[in-house]
Amino acid sequence: MSLNASGIIFSNMHDEEMHEMTNSRTMGALPFGGRYRLIDFALSNMHNSGITSVGVIAKSNYQSLLEHLGSGKEWDLSRKQDGLFIFPPFSRLSAGIYKNKIEALHGIMTYIKKSRNEYLVITDCDTICNLNWAVPLQYHINKNADVTVIYYQITPSQELKNETLYTISPDGFVTDILINQNTCKPCSIGTNMWIIKKSLLVSIIEDATSHNLENIERDILQKKLNQYKIAAWEFDGYIRKTNSICDFFQANMDILNSRNRDDLFYKYGPIYTKVLDVVPAKYGESAEVSNSLIADGCEIYGSVHNSILFRGVKIGKGSKISNSIVMKDSKTGENVTLNYILADKNVVFQDNRMLMGYEGRPIYISKGSNV
Repeated sequence: MSLNASGIIFSNMHDEEMHEMTNSRTMGALPFGGRYRLIDFALSNMHNSGITSVGVIAKSNYQSLLEHLGSGKEWDLSRKQDGLFIFPPFSRLSAGIYKNKIEALHGIMTYIKKSRNEYLVITDCDTICNLNWAVPLQYHINKNADVTVIYYQITPSQELKNETLYTISPDGFVTDILINQNTCKPCSIGTNMWIIKKSLLVSIIEDATSHNLENIERDILQKKLNQYKIAAWEFDGYIRKTNSICDFFQANMDILNSRNRDDLFYKYGPIYTKVLDVVPAKYGESAEVSNSLIADGCEIYGSVHNSILFRGVKIGKGSKISNSIVMKDSKTGENVTLNYILADKNVVFQDNRMLMGYEGRPIYISKGSNV
């Protein structure tokens, strides 16, 4: 059943916070969980919710994103009516690339106005979860809200940085918004996902551009909190924001837990991704594997424990991989020891190398490195 909403996905927001990994790709194209990309979660959530028109706003380093998305057929978005729309990063207000979300939304105003649906669901790619958009949309309608933001409750085990925090009234409306906050106390954290009526967004963006406003959260939602009815809907399933290398590493390691994995990949429908035809993984006689995710095309001749190997990874004889993530087509020689390592694509570890990070600070090895 189709939902009376169109989707807008920002593929690039927070690139600067993950600059080590986004130098050659945008945030939405970051590999995840052995075979996925971060944008797969936003697209799959929309597809599973019945959203048939989705616009993806690109910015920089988006070649791999375009290759991954293709025509959108994996998410049933290759269709004659509606479907997947990928927008270039050029601003209509100034020369060059857009500077903020307001300029980006103004740049796709034609798409927004032509949408046949009454509502818009808007999200970034930095939040990983399995969400049925029909539930918060109905909540938005029942509350007769102007905007509905999605949030989650957390009691952090360590200090959270640069988060948006909401104060929420007993009747479910936002009474205060704090931006770029560091906290180690129980709090309600924004997810960069929200719902708004199409006509209201058009009015807000046109007014914002005429007054040279730059930040949706600060200049519109926060400053005009008394003008708009902003409802807050709590997401209570598995959710993880990837605001840093450590967050990204932990989000991947979380899915080694079967409960998290079931919640993330199956709760409201499967997570879809680009299908590649690759041979099955190959295990040598001396291979040892436990509590790990091994993708197609891997060759394992050593031991792998509590780790994630992406497609085409090769682990040499005598090598020991523990608590690590090794991305596509990376290889280790013989007698290599890795512990708490995040190795990007096409990394080569020579024989007898030993690299040791720790849980709170994994060592990141950049794409194409020879160690």
